[in-house]
Amino acid sequence: MLTLAGAGSGKTRVITRRVAYLVASGLAAPENILAVTFTNKAAGEMRERVAELIGRDAAARTLVSTFHSFCVRVLRREITALGYRSNFTISSESDARTLLRRVLDDLGAQHERFDPGLFLSAISLAKNTGKSLDQAADGAAGKDEKYAQYMQEVFSRYDSALRAANSLDFDDLLSLTLRLWKEHPDSLAALRRRFRYVMVDEYQDTNKVQYELLIALAGGHRNLFVVGDDDQSIYGWRGADVRNILGFEKDFPDARVITMDQNYRSTETILAAANHVIAHNTARRPKNLWSALGKGRKLDHFVVADEEEEARAAVEWLANIREKAGAKPGDFAILYRSNLQSRPFEIALRRAGVPYAVYGGQEFFERAEVKDILSYLKIIANPRDEAAFLRVVNMPRRGIGDAVLHHAHEICRTEGKSLGMALAAMLERGAAPKAAELGMRRFLSILAHFRKRFRERDGAMGAILRDLVAEIGYLEELQRTSRTPEQYEVRRESVEAVVNAAALYEADAEHPSLSGFLDTSSLNGGDKPERGGEKRQDAVSLMTIHSAKGLEFPFVFIVGMEEGTLPHDRSVKEGGLEEERRLFYVALTRGQRHVTLFEAVMRTVRGKEKTTKPSRFLAELPPDLVITQIRAARAGLEAAPADPPPPRKRKPGPRRQR
Repeated sequence: MLTLAGAGSGKTRVITRRVAYLVASGLAAPENILAVTFTNKAAGEMRERVAELIGRDAAARTLVSTFHSFCVRVLRREITALGYRSNFTISSESDARTLLRRVLDDLGAQHERFDPGLFLSAISLAKNTGKSLDQAADGAAGKDEKYAQYMQEVFSRYDSALRAANSLDFDDLLSLTLRLWKEHPDSLAALRRRFRYVMVDEYQDTNKVQYELLIALAGGHRNLFVVGDDDQSIYGWRGADVRNILGFEKDFPDARVITMDQNYRSTETILAAANHVIAHNTARRPKNLWSALGKGRKLDHFVVADEEEEARAAVEWLANIREKAGAKPGDFAILYRSNLQSRPFEIALRRAGVPYAVYGGQEFFERAEVKDILSYLKIIANPRDEAAFLRVVNMPRRGIGDAVLHHAHEICRTEGKSLGMALAAMLERGAAPKAAELGMRRFLSILAHFRKRFRERDGAMGAILRDLVAEIGYLEELQRTSRTPEQYEVRRESVEAVVNAAALYEADAEHPSLSGFLDTSSLNGGDKPERGGEKRQDAVSLMTIHSAKGLEFPFVFIVGMEEGTLPHDRSVKEGGLEEERRLFYVALTRGQRHVTLFEAVMRTVRGKEKTTKPSRFLAELPPDLVITQIRAARAGLEAAPADPPPPRKRKPGPRRQR
């Protein structure tokens, strides 16, 4: 069954109610149900709602998970069938970059000014779409011929380096699970027998590998129930394929399709505007969202001089609405296409004394000090994790220089040893420089000692981790390298948060282990704001449109309504105009009471001020639904008065769609 659930129609509610019905009616035991979604936050909220409906005990037996977490569960048990060790670690993006830089150095390509991120992007897209090495090279050719020249070799060596390190990147979690099921059908058969009902939220975001995983898992009983909205498919750049939802009946000719087109979030005006815009897309299923919440105010459209004036106008308009509509800061979201657009708004809000929080920036588990501690744990859990080893071998400094590491790499290459074993071999053979010998012995001793403690459960996990931090003198290193006492305190608190996370994990886990904690840390991104505020209900939310998907706010400001910004010029050049239109549609449908659009006549791009053109999406809005106010000349526009929306007694704060 395919449930086409438009924006604000209650996608997640459909899944959770169906789980409750299956259990309450006796059609399925809780352990026979699998519900998958895309983010840990969404999975957590789904678990909470299921628990409210069927009780904590039954909910604990129902598997509600992200795709990646589900695959980790499978691989931890059965990856040895593919020749990997079960204590594999999961490489973060920065770990992968480190590994890729080493691959490029080994290739002798270091004289080229390569961006490892472009290689990673092409490799990830190839893995998520099931492409071969040749196809990955062809894809890279579209970006830069010199990348294409190296792509096949880089892809091959990168995968070999991961394999040697007994490490998987995030894309491997999916592709290796699929490979496991293809090569070992007994594994798939056992999971089919257990999970007789498979449900998927946000089905429009599935990539080719996820699609094949679902088809394989539901292949026996065919109890596949998916919920999604093709008009909100906005992740093509990471492999999501809108054709999965558009072609559902082709894959399953006897499938039932239900359309949910009542929106419980936005005014009729907002939905009319969104419907008109998205109707310009050709690759979509026709649907027309409607609302019973009343007409509401027309969209406001401000034309301003530049990004500085855009930010000032937004803050002034926000103050007007607060005064006349009785709104609070947490009722507002400022949405932009790129994180680079946030700074002028931060400055303007700070000057006006308005609290704000920036979302979608640096995640907690990507902070340097957090990655340092987790890298120690990774190399303790998996001695072959090269990226983790290289990150901490000199953190804090131990005098183990590049010459030592190059020698160690050569031993790894010729003798098949891990880096730790290579350092030990150098010490044993007297090949270690005197200046580095003490640091090498100390480092290897610490790893061996704490590997033994974690293996033998010599104390609580949090306590062992606290001892490790003390043993390596990490807080002293932070104190030495922090520019101010305040910076040191923030960094120290991050380390303390990792220790606390380990303790909480151990308290909650049925069978706690170091690998289990690392899986949790790798699969969970931080959800804290990067800067400016801590509580969303007390602060204006600044975020990309991608980050806002699934959220709702009474008042939404969409900024940067120009060609090249929204739609983004690179996406348009690469044939992604329809996805950019879907992105604008998502932004519009975040608004509950009112949406304001901001367009700048001039914008600074790569340090140069350029005259802009209005976004084509503005012309796709019905003129009778928009009030335009001109603050900077733009041909063909007439000014109109712009009074804030009237007050309303109920003032809902932002919340995730329910």
